[in-house]
Amino acid sequence: MKNLMSFEELNESLPRQKSIDQFNNLRKLTKGIDIGDRIDQDGSKMANGKYSRNVIDSGIESYADYEKSNKNFNSSWNLKGKMSPYEK
Repeated sequence: MKNLMSFEELNESLPRQKSIDQFNNLRKLTKGIDIGDRIDQDGSKMANGKYSRNVIDSGIESYADYEKSNKNFNSSWNLKGKMSPYEK
């Protein structure tokens, strides 16, 4: 955390589709041997156990998915007097 505070600003971005495909291939290879798969996932035995999941299994949104879902988004919708930022 000490090193993270040394940055003046933190830029984050969505991964590209190729990186997500590499994560999925790695997950296929490590399914069952990953430490997250080996520990007990029973929600009654550990706090917040029912919420624990592997992020790769639940899905990661790529930059291409984001652009595809927001292609109709109008960034200056309120300046143009429209009722919604999405064009129909």
